Amino acid sequence: MFILYRLIKLAIICVVFFTLYDLIAFGEIAWLGRLITSLGL
Repeated sequence: MFILYRLIKLAIICVVFFTLYDLIAFGEIAWLGRLITSLGL
């Protein structure tokens, strides 16, 4: 359970970081579109 909590916390930090980076670099949230395209959805 502790490991699951740490993984969720890491995922939230990554989402915040990628969102801020995309907003600064591209002016839009592009990581979500890239994720969906790479998964083939």
